[in-house]
Amino acid sequence: MKNESDKLISVIKESLYRITKKGLTFTPFNYYKIFTETAFEYGMDEETLHKFLYGNVDIEEESIKQMKQKILEIARDVKDVTVGIQDSIKKTEDQHDDVLEAIVSLNADENMTKNITNEIEKIKYINMSLKSELEAAKNILEKQKESIDSLKELSLKDYLTGLYLRRYMDRVLDDALYNFKRYSKPFSIIMLDLDDFKKINDIYGHAAGDVVLKDFARLLNKITRYTDSCIRYGGDEFVVVLPETKIEEAEIVAKKIQTSLDSVTFKKANMEFKCSVSIGITGAKENDTLESILERVDEALYRTKRDGKSGITIL
Repeated sequence: MKNESDKLISVIKESLYRITKKGLTFTPFNYYKIFTETAFEYGMDEETLHKFLYGNVDIEEESIKQMKQKILEIARDVKDVTVGIQDSIKKTEDQHDDVLEAIVSLNADENMTKNITNEIEKIKYINMSLKSELEAAKNILEKQKESIDSLKELSLKDYLTGLYLRRYMDRVLDDALYNFKRYSKPFSIIMLDLDDFKKINDIYGHAAGDVVLKDFARLLNKITRYTDSCIRYGGDEFVVVLPETKIEEAEIVAKKIQTSLDSVTFKKANMEFKCSVSIGITGAKENDTLESILERVDEALYRTKRDGKSGITIL
């Protein structure tokens, strides 16, 4: 696992470097494209790449911090340059003011006035050059800031579906639990598992399975609210956190998801197939912890799978 993590980190670092060098907009699509190209150049086959992108390969938190730290160091270097340029501009402006005062205070002859005027022009030119450099440095700093923000976003999102990963879910649930205990604001969790997803991969191939995952992620985003959080929990399991939502309201959302997926027919070449989903639901209860509420919704999902799949269980 350690070697896999190191190899994945190397590919991520190289991908970040190439995106910056090419001046591409730091979107998930661009990053996915560059990441895939880089991975193949590093000798990964399609099966290994698929495992890295959609499997359970863990990147150590410390490694992510190191990558973020590197970009922050670059941003700080650029900021230091901008501060230095700003100081230089202030210095030349002060010199400009001193020369003007000298002209006023001296009863200068024509030659002295000409020399002083030439010096003023030189200072103006230097000042203009410094301002141009400052503007360029500010643009670089802004791009670095965007890269940092994009890296943070990418570290929390799944490559394939664009949904958030579990580490983001933990943050959301911590906030929801705090609001529940502090302000009595209810919230609910829906856990979903695509039924017989392994058979889809085995029969129709991983590419068809990826289409199902992406389409299901889009379906979740379409049905849920902007304030809800849709998470790819792992493999073919998903979680939706619904703040300020009672359990009966969460059930309505779950039924919409189930009905919408039932109406979708997937195609692979000349073959067609359907996919169903099993669902577990729970809501926050007194004395709940992050662990207890996840255990309860997981148990609800397990009961649905045990009782024949393609249903809903509420605990």
